[in-house]
Amino acid sequence: MSDSPTDLLRRLARVTPLAWGSVVVGAATSAIATIALVVQATAIARVVGGLFASRHADVRGALVDLAIASLVRALAIAAGAMIAGRLAAPVRRDLRRRVLAATLAQGPRRSIDATVQLATRGVEAIEAYLARYVTALAASVIGPAILVTWLVTRDWLSGGIVALCVALLPIFMALLGAEAKATMLASWQEQQRLAGYFGDVVRGMATLKAFNRSHDALDSLERVGHRLRVTTMTTLRVAFLSSFALELLSSLATALVALFLGVRLLHGDLALSNAVAILIVTPEVFLPLRRVAAAYHASATGVAAAEDVLDLLVDDPRGLDAPSAPPGVALGDVGVDPGGLLLVTGASGIGKSTLLRQLCTLEDPPEGTVRIDGIDLAHLDRGQWRSRVAWLAQDPTVTGSSLREAVSLGDPAVGDDEIRAALALVGLDEDLDRPIGEGARALSAGERRRLGLARCLVRHPLVLVLDEPIAHLDAQGADELTSVIAGLTMTRVVASHRPMRADAVLDLGSDA
Repeated sequence: MSDSPTDLLRRLARVTPLAWGSVVVGAATSAIATIALVVQATAIARVVGGLFASRHADVRGALVDLAIASLVRALAIAAGAMIAGRLAAPVRRDLRRRVLAATLAQGPRRSIDATVQLATRGVEAIEAYLARYVTALAASVIGPAILVTWLVTRDWLSGGIVALCVALLPIFMALLGAEAKATMLASWQEQQRLAGYFGDVVRGMATLKAFNRSHDALDSLERVGHRLRVTTMTTLRVAFLSSFALELLSSLATALVALFLGVRLLHGDLALSNAVAILIVTPEVFLPLRRVAAAYHASATGVAAAEDVLDLLVDDPRGLDAPSAPPGVALGDVGVDPGGLLLVTGASGIGKSTLLRQLCTLEDPPEGTVRIDGIDLAHLDRGQWRSRVAWLAQDPTVTGSSLREAVSLGDPAVGDDEIRAALALVGLDEDLDRPIGEGARALSAGERRRLGLARCLVRHPLVLVLDEPIAHLDAQGADELTSVIAGLTMTRVVASHRPMRADAVLDLGSDA
């Protein structure tokens, strides 16, 4: 989708109404600064006209008006920039939270690295887009409208010339804006491709070096970077061209107005003070337009990123409400009643882990593969469903420096008593301050698995999904943990090579 700036702002405001604050600030401060500019021009014209008529003219009143107007204009411009920045910061935080929630619910749209870039640099660019471009856009409407109106009332000929030149601007800017839009979108897409490719190269560098292909990956990375440089330079050329067109039109309008003013002054048809005021104001009509053009190109990344963010948020589908009690779960033709245990068996590599990941919506399941209380999982709200499920992978990643940090995952709602109860249930030491080392290296593989199960239990899930929970345990430890799992009351889906008592068994077969 490719939106105009105003359409993009409307879409952004529907997602986060705080975005309208930038429009209000830009319009208000622009109106104050523009009126102060007219007072400045009039005061300067009175000083020049008075001194030209008589060297003893009293211009103290005009100088006071000039000083006050200058102060008001400076304060309005400074306050506008400051307030717009303050208003854009909450929008950045709100959008980042929404992008994270939508990504967790839907999964990354492209690669994980591109999603990370969207949530970091992309959202920050949107903040700059609101703080600079949107306020400049509001000023580009309010400022010229006030100044052209004043020019027409002061001198209809000069006002008409300026109004005609301003009316021609949309034609030039539409042609240049379409090209600028295409180039900045291409630049943003290249940035996302580069982020994704760089992440893939870094993650696979060990394998590439093992097969002596690391230099090929670096060459490919250089080519992707070169394409990004090309698209960036193309965007800069279009920005220069549009700025040149604006400067040319502004110069022509000012020159024409100056020409007609000079001729009329020679014939005595116009007062000098009036001509000076008009000549000061004329180039100022185009200043907000030049600023919005410069801000548009400077916020090009924000415009492109805003479209991606809005597509992600607006297209976030809400499905049916997820169950609020332990549900029945069916995988293919085999199901289990609420609170039951479904055992998934089969040879290594046959797809047990994939099926469990589909149950957790970490991968998209084929239609009809997974049903919850008789409803296809694809029809449920993903965010709600994930909040009901706890997942223990084959090799769980453990974070934190102590047992307390590893189990709570920084959730303040998880109390020490809950953590101790969960650790005791899985047969681990209840000393919450026990150091476990980086990545829980101080624990054995079996202890890490027990710790991962405790981390699942403190969240009180409605569905517990376990992938090989008793691997790396001796016979006694496996029997103890099997008894713990069998005694739980939530619905459980367990993939295991070892037999255990279950309410239903799904045998995916063997390699033979």
